Amino acid sequence: MSETPRSRYQSWLDHCPLLKDGFSRSFFQECGQFMKLYLTVGSLFFWSALAFGDSVLGSLHDLSTTGVDPYSDRVCVFCHTPHGANPDIQAPLWNRAVDTSAAYQMYQSSTMDTSVPAGPMDVSLICLGCHDGVSAYVVVAGYSVSTKHDLLNAPGPGGTPDTTSYPNCRRCHGPIYGDPPFPVLGNDLRNDHPVSMIYPTAAQDPDFNIPPDLTNGWGGTGQDVKLYSGRVECSSCHDVHDPAIPPFLRKSNDGSALCLTCHIK
Repeated sequence: MSETPRSRYQSWLDHCPLLKDGFSRSFFQECGQFMKLYLTVGSLFFWSALAFGDSVLGSLHDLSTTGVDPYSDRVCVFCHTPHGANPDIQAPLWNRAVDTSAAYQMYQSSTMDTSVPAGPMDVSLICLGCHDGVSAYVVVAGYSVSTKHDLLNAPGPGGTPDTTSYPNCRRCHGPIYGDPPFPVLGNDLRNDHPVSMIYPTAAQDPDFNIPPDLTNGWGGTGQDVKLYSGRVECSSCHDVHDPAIPPFLRKSNDGSALCLTCHIK
């Protein structure tokens, strides 16, 4: 049974010594001090986001809606949740179901001097969870959940699984609204840049630039090509939270600058 707002509130009361004896003056004083700290830290994050790039707010990765449901205006929850995250995927507090058993045809070439796994690693699999365009139901934490339309934990008071919040339909079904189509790669990745490949060493392929960090690539700080445990992934070139350079590129590709970060041509 899903936890109700009232039961969650009662649990809070039972476990918080400050609240057991009622809402005393000290409680409100503590709340005031906490809110000052919360607003200060929140402001720092807000201005940092403005300084380093555009915001996911209002972008094609913003699946929130307004005027439909009291909690569906939350932006982050359509990918992340502080509680009840997907335990089967290595991604930051992932709030979506991912079909980890899905079969993908990976890019292969006789000119490749490094290895590509049989399927995408988790960091790219979460992108394909939407962008493969294949809707499926998988079992996560004992619940049958849609990989496209459901969340593992509902926004607001919560609820597991969530099948009632309202993501922004227009983000994925653009043509219905006269927008460009949603980019769908399918399960056949043989005509796409390889993902989850180990970045080659100079000995393996001298036609690749050697990154300053063999584990993290060029993107340890700032916006540049990143490696994930030494591998090239979807988010090596794309920053899902920053739409400043379409389509969510980490850096401009004017003059093939993005490509030439890795490739010597």
